Amino acid sequence: MTFIIEAVKDDHYTTEIRSSSIVAVILARKLAADGFAVSIRAPTGHLYSADRFNLLLTGESLSSQP
Repeated sequence: MTFIIEAVKDDHYTTEIRSSSIVAVILARKLAADGFAVSIRAPTGHLYSADRFNLLLTGESLSSQP
């Protein structure tokens, strides 16, 4: 599975790709702690903002979130 992490801070934009939701959430939380606005796009196409990263840590959320 592919998780795409997008982060923006001021005029800096970065995109990272991870194959595990746990690894993606760890990186995204680190970026958020560094002041970036971060989102993760799951393999299902759903976009998760920082306040919803915990939903990526349960397998059922990947198939059931709108």
